[in-house]
Amino acid sequence: MASTISAQEVVWVQPVDSAPYETPLNNTANQWTPYRDASQRIDLLPPVDFNLEQDTFASEPIADLDPIEPGSSRRKKPSFGRGAPLSMGGFWAPNTPVVNQPANLQMNAQFARVAMPLGIPEEGKPLWLAIAKFGRLELATNAILPDSAEPVPSQFWLVETGVTHIRPLASGSTVGGTFLFGSASDKPFYAGRDLTLMSILFATVPARNQRDDWSFSLFYSPTSQLPYPLPGIAYVWKPDETLEAKIGLPAGIEWRPNDDWEVTFNYFPLVNVNAMVRRRLADKLWLFGGYRTDTQIYFLADRLIEKERFYVFDQRAGIGLDQQIGAGFSLEFLASYLFDRELFQGTSFTSGRTDVVEFDPGLGLSLQLLWRR
Repeated sequence: MASTISAQEVVWVQPVDSAPYETPLNNTANQWTPYRDASQRIDLLPPVDFNLEQDTFASEPIADLDPIEPGSSRRKKPSFGRGAPLSMGGFWAPNTPVVNQPANLQMNAQFARVAMPLGIPEEGKPLWLAIAKFGRLELATNAILPDSAEPVPSQFWLVETGVTHIRPLASGSTVGGTFLFGSASDKPFYAGRDLTLMSILFATVPARNQRDDWSFSLFYSPTSQLPYPLPGIAYVWKPDETLEAKIGLPAGIEWRPNDDWEVTFNYFPLVNVNAMVRRRLADKLWLFGGYRTDTQIYFLADRLIEKERFYVFDQRAGIGLDQQIGAGFSLEFLASYLFDRELFQGTSFTSGRTDVVEFDPGLGLSLQLLWRR
């Protein structure tokens, strides 16, 4: 995946210096109470891409959440981007005809990502987190870019590494930032102009009612749909233990009416949308389905226009299964219907489009191994 920021969620960070967790009088842990126990140090880690615009590679399933096991001590995980600290997998889409060309196009991809704390996480203390991401996307086709009269590039690579810093303040606010450096190109690290530097600054401030939060952010990535600094402000509304809504930009909703159902929706400009419903079938088995857009953005090493990017875009509706296999690991399988599929070059997602290549709708299959803590 080029570093486009995640269906998912720029920047709401749950404050980490809240009041200690209290067990209800009936000695049953409240499913929705944020986790407070400092002995649960692995739970203090934020997800690897909790603040990325679109964290899913062209391949990745949309169900990257933390299912709750019945009968367990259930504490609420930080919402709006609770991605797994470790994931790896692959994606395949069979041949489909290219529109207005005597050619077909097949896609396959492999990806991996990991987040690791630099030190032992402690409740209420600053945290440094190392992040690494890898992705390879192959476009197997003999199609031609119509304006350039050049073959469609066959392979794209994403290699990024960086850090996240989260610092709780005595006031109850949380501030921090994420910085990722790397390359997203058909020829990785070929030249300085092909390098990426993604940065996010964020702050979460408790609302006056001490129940909700205000979220502030500033995001920039040269391989985003809008490649210039984007400010964000949202009100995180938490009316009860089952619902959280992020009202503003980025926007999101998470609703868990009971142990067996989860509904999520996220939006980040320009057209990053992710909507999902999950249903528990058994203690460790979930059925999930949803819709999202997928945009992969790269620099072509041999491009003639400095600011031009190469886009791989589609919309997809999918259904899949998530099987927990023990020790925090899960295996996800997703089958998707991919449509509105196109490749093009442009100086941004909406302007200066050239070399537009459209191809027919088709099937996409993906398999992913995750460690969710």
